[in-house]
Amino acid sequence: MAEVIDEPTTNAAADAPVPALTQTERYTFVVKVADRPGTLEIIGATFAHRGVSLSATVGCDGSLDPDGRATITLHFCSTPRRKEVLRATLARLNRVLSVREVPPELVQAVALVRVAPDAGLPLTEAAVFPLPSPGREPVYRLIGTPEAVESAIRAWRTAGKLRSVSYGVLAAD
Repeated sequence: MAEVIDEPTTNAAADAPVPALTQTERYTFVVKVADRPGTLEIIGATFAHRGVSLSATVGCDGSLDPDGRATITLHFCSTPRRKEVLRATLARLNRVLSVREVPPELVQAVALVRVAPDAGLPLTEAAVFPLPSPGREPVYRLIGTPEAVESAIRAWRTAGKLRSVSYGVLAAD
């Protein structure tokens, strides 16, 4: 017959925090590419095949570059080793002209968010600018470090006040 336990038991080994198997960090690449159809798809597949999701992508077609090159900014979380594998793999793609890692101090996030009318403003280090919005729900532009902008978005989401968000990361090349 099975023993019935009336009070909870503890197991020190089971209750110990589990160490992370891999330490991930945020990275931003600025990639110069030949402006041809399918280039972004190839780059996305390169990340997907290595198990890395892109947090944000921003592109500029070749119309602003005198040589017709497009620029794609890629923001992602990865281990340092996997980041180097991605850099080397991207550099080998025939449509990629250059891959440059941008230091965090030259990276800014921008977001447009629509929130509930009673949302208020979260405490954040990001700059928050109200935008004219025809509806009752306010729209804000947030600019700052990715951590600051994401913190504000998380605060609205956690409070159930976030209605929509469009997010991008910009980097000085």
